[in-house]
Amino acid sequence: MPHETIHNKAPSSEEPVTEKLFVTDGLLQPEQLGRLRPSDPNSPIEELRTRLEQDNYLFLKGLLPRTDVLKARESYFRFLSPTHLLKPGTDPVDGIFDPAQDISSFPGIGAGSTGKNGKPGGEQAALFVDLALQAHTEDWYAEEFCKHPVLKDFVAKLSGWGDDTLQFRRSLLRNNIPGAHAIGVHYDQIFLRHGEVSNLTAWCPLGDIKVDGGGLIYLENSEF
Repeated sequence: MPHETIHNKAPSSEEPVTEKLFVTDGLLQPEQLGRLRPSDPNSPIEELRTRLEQDNYLFLKGLLPRTDVLKARESYFRFLSPTHLLKPGTDPVDGIFDPAQDISSFPGIGAGSTGKNGKPGGEQAALFVDLALQAHTEDWYAEEFCKHPVLKDFVAKLSGWGDDTLQFRRSLLRNNIPGAHAIGVHYDQIFLRHGEVSNLTAWCPLGDIKVDGGGLIYLENSEF
């Protein structure tokens, strides 16, 4: 269930996608692409449930408070700043990559496999990988952002689970740099290893994101 947190007006789902978008095995053709149908998080809950059943996703903008999202974004980039990821003189909350750096030193978490389940990027990227992994356990992410009450309350109402709604401790704070490898095609249930499909996945971009800026591509009519 992808959650957009940016405040811009969403383009109509009828508008064609004109940007060049890539997946792990190459360029997607225009006829393969369409826009997600946006939903208003303030719509009646029954209407949202019906749309979820029809589309198998909800594309929501403005559900999470923008100030809270940007706070987490700033914390994330400040945390990674020792790697010299950011362009000198820029504000961490903007997350502007330093073009003077080699992108191979900043591998995307989950964007590729390595031998013997090793760290992506090898020794050259060791500091970045260590900090990107450690970020998952920092309070500003694990306690404040992942456990945001607005998100949990919305899922509890949407699903009808109410007070029985539980949050998985497992999450993935993905990162990617322009020109780096994209995340491979996958479905989330495989990462849970067992159990019935009785869960909802929330994809929450940490800040503004363009269509060609590393967002989520969803396989139409998929259920997992």
